[in-house]
Formats: sequence, structure tokens, C-alpha cells
Amino acid sequence: MKYKLQNIMKTISIRAIALSLFILLFACKEEGRIDHIDSSAPAPDNVTVLDVTPRPGGSVIKYKLPDDVSNLLGVEVVYTRNGETCRSKASKYSDTLVVEGFGNTDPQEVMLYSVGLNGKLSSGVPRLITPLAPPVQTVQFDIVAGFGGVVTSIEGNTSKADLSLVLLIADTLYTDFYSEIQTFHTKSAAFKFSRRGLEARESNFAMFLRDRWGNRSDTIYRTLTPIEEVELPKTEIVRGNLAGDFYSYAEGNNGYRVELMFDGNKNGTFWASAHTGPIPQVVSFDLGHKVSISRFEKYPRSNYELYSGTAPRVFELWGSIDPGPDKANGDWDDSWQLLGRFEQSKPSGYGEGSNVGTITDEDKDYWYNHTEFELVPTDEAPDPYQTVNWIRLKILSTFSTYGTDTNMSQVIIAELTFWGQLKDDE
Repeated sequence: MKYKLQNIMKTISIRAIALSLFILLFACKEEGRIDHIDSSAPAPDNVTVLDVTPRPGGSVIKYKLPDDVSNLLGVEVVYTRNGETCRSKASKYSDTLVVEGFGNTDPQEVMLYSVGLNGKLSSGVPRLITPLAPPVQTVQFDIVAGFGGVVTSIEGNTSKADLSLVLLIADTLYTDFYSEIQTFHTKSAAFKFSRRGLEARESNFAMFLRDRWGNRSDTIYRTLTPIEEVELPKTEIVRGNLAGDFYSYAEGNNGYRVELMFDGNKNGTFWASAHTGPIPQVVSFDLGHKVSISRFEKYPRSNYELYSGTAPRVFELWGSIDPGPDKANGDWDDSWQLLGRFEQSKPSGYGEGSNVGTITDEDKDYWYNHTEFELVPTDEAPDPYQTVNWIRLKILSTFSTYGTDTNMSQVIIAELTFWGQLKDDE
């Protein structure tokens, strides 16, 4: 009986395998591709151009689709830019196309085509467009001497075009041969970039703007002498302990003490005040040297709170030469002078009120790698380069308190580095 049952099971298995192979073969049999594209269909009718709106470096073309759209894939415009044939395309669900990238205001002929599902083009509709002046012609830019180098700037980039500032320097004062030394990229409406590490000697500089299509502005030329500057030493900086200063640390942990802003570690240690810290929040330091400060860099806690939270947004730097006979009283006597009021920069710009707005790659790079503050004369700080040996940092708002009535916040800064000139011999 056992023998017969084994034979029955064997027979069933063979039949099951055969049936599976039959189904598999049947399923894999090619039935032919169902193709809904009719290659013999005629080309679609042309679009009707309704309006052309000039824009910087191009135009926006508004059109009406042909009546029969059953065979329509979309619309494309063909034009020549800088000697190359370019195409912009839109689906049949759109009614506008943009042409862009022209480097002047010369009239340009473009051709609009309807595109069929089978790829056939309509006969085409020619149109003459006249672009407005492109950003490389309208954006203002300049170079001025700065501490340790030169400062480049742009303003008036209201369209926030993607621009490059190309900086060059001549080999000598008596040659017309220039070499590129740095290119800055930005979409900001207005911004400044500094090139450091240049000798404090008279030199010829040049600069031009370039957009992403290779269009260029005219070149400007300047003869400038960078101002000598050095990185100011940190080894003798000590906490001021003035009355009114706030030195309570997060969780009462001495590992977050304020002196860590000057330990030379940008990506590890950091100052973190207590969460109950007052706003404004003040700390002071004896620099250990007489100095004239030209600029400083502020480094945030590594990979933490990007344009948010406990990072300072608006703050002031004050300086003094030997503040008062009794430094411990912390009075803001007449020796304390405002050196500058600063706001954390964001290349793409902020939104309204406390709204930070979209954070771009340029913003992120600036936050972690390039946040720098220049001391410049203003009505409130007419003499920012005066000799000082004490400084006070006064945080007026963090990102969590900006635009609110909150008067309490933790503050976190990883590192501060100052540049300028040593004045000990004066």
C-alpha cells in the first residue's frame, strides 16, 4: 500500500510540473506590443502666440494650443543663443514657454512648434523677441581695498540671477597680463566677498561678472593697496568677570564655559550658556594685548541649528582701553565704545519678521564655513578701528528670540577669531 501511494504522489508531481511549464510557456508567448502611437498621423496644427513679455536676458511667451489636442504631445521653442541651438519645451497642459540666457538686448528670432505624439512638428510660428538688459549688464559691482586683501561686492541683483564674480590680479603694476585668483558665486540681491592673504602692496586688480550661459559684463579695473592685518593671538585672552556679564553654563557643565570660544577648536568644543540666560546677554574679555580689530569670524556649533535656535542673530561688539579704575563693577562707562552692530548674514536673504526663509546650499556653506563680520565706520560706530584691549560681546537676539518678545535664551558659539593689527608698541 505504501508503494502504491508513493507511485501516486510521483505521478501527481510530474503532472504538476508539466502543467506549470505549460502555463509558463503560454504566459511567455509574445502576443505583440500594443502601440497607441500612430506614426502615420499628421503633424499637429500650430499654436497661436497671444503675448510676449520681455524679461532680463529673455522673454516669456504665452500661446493658445491648437483646437485638436488629441495628437498633441506639447510645444517647444527653438532659438539660437551664443551660437548654439537651444530648445525649451512644455507639455500640452501649459500655455507659456520661457526663453532665456541672452547676453544683450538685440532682437532675437525664435520659432514655436507644436509637437505630435509621434514626434512630428508643426510648420512653426516665427516670433521676434527683444530681451531686457541681462543681469550681467545691470548689476553693479566693485572692488575696494580691505584688510589683508580686497573686498568685492555686488548690488542690484533684484532677479537673484546665478552670477559669478571673477577676480583677477596683474603680475606687476607695469603689465597688462592678468591672472584669475578667485571666483565667487552667488544668487544674492546684494553681497560682499573678501579675498584675503594678499600682500600689502599696490597692485592692479580687475573683475567682471559672468552668468551660467557664459555671458560677461564689461571688466572693471582698480589699483588698490591691501591693508596689512594679522590674526590676533588668543593665548592670553581671559574672561572679564565684569558685573552684568552672564557666565552660567548649560547644565552647570564647565565643559561649556565661555573661554572655549578662544581655544582654537572650530568643530569640537563650544560655549553654551544656561537655557535661562537673559536677552540681551553679555560676556567680556581681556585680550591681553592692545589691538585694532578689522574683522572677525564666528563659527557655529558643528552640524547644529542651521539658521535657528540658540545661535546669535543680532549682536554688538564693544571695545575699551582699560575700562574704569574698578573693572569688577562692570559699568558701561565712557571708555566703552561700540565697534559694530551685526546680524548673521544669509546670502539668499531672510523672510519677513522671524521667518528665516528657504535655506540654500550657498546659505549652508556660508553658515558653517564663511560667516565673517567686517568692522566698518557707521553713524553708531564712527571709529571701529580704535585701539582696545578689552571687548564685550552683547547678544541682542538669538534665532529663537528674534522678532518675538522672549527675553530668555541659551546662546551657543563654537569659536571667535579676530583679525587686525597689534598695537602694543603704541
